[in-house]
Amino acid sequence: MNKKRMILSLLFVLLFTGLSLGQTDNNTSITKTIATNESISVNETAANVTQAGSGPNLNYIWSFSGIETGSITMALNQEGSDLYGQAKFEPEGGKAWNADVVGSVIENEVELTLTAQKDKELITTKMTGTYANDTINGNFTQISGGKKVGNGTFSAMWINPDTSSYIPAVIEEPKVETPAPAAVDATAASNASAETAKPASRFVDVRQYKDKIGPGGDLSGVPPGMGGSGGI
Repeated sequence: MNKKRMILSLLFVLLFTGLSLGQTDNNTSITKTIATNESISVNETAANVTQAGSGPNLNYIWSFSGIETGSITMALNQEGSDLYGQAKFEPEGGKAWNADVVGSVIENEVELTLTAQKDKELITTKMTGTYANDTINGNFTQISGGKKVGNGTFSAMWINPDTSSYIPAVIEEPKVETPAPAAVDATAASNASAETAKPASRFVDVRQYKDKIGPGGDLSGVPPGMGGSGGI
């Protein structure tokens, strides 16, 4: 009888010990699973944030259409989400211009501001678009002197990955017309010179002094030798 009790007691001890060990293993496994899932979730979130912050690479030379009658060439440099660079317009038979560009890219949303000196006017073009499949498409608005002067849609595609090969447009300086010298009348000048150079005659017309010559006449102004008496 005592042997049976001892055997039953040993069985109960072994049973409780096995259950306890099994629960410990299960708890350890669950803890490891939770930690692994949390690590994966954190890593995925960090990767998504990094990708969203960096956005696409727009460090190219681009060709923009829709803003001018021809294409605008733009060289964009990128530092993180910041964009900056230069642009130019070189129409055939028209006046070329250069411009400065500044903007940003967040995820696939692109904003650019182009400032150009056209003739005597300073024109600013604000562009807002979306990057997809190596192109940027969106809308633009132009202002000058505080007034809206244009708006519409634009499209851009990159044409060269080497931004260092960009060359600004050559701007021709306005020509200053020099007035022609006044025409000189050669005949009149010749006659005036001849009159100046003509020597005075040594003969005097005495008739112009007839009222002064003679008795009682006023001899002032009469050439010497003509003050004698007598009339003409």
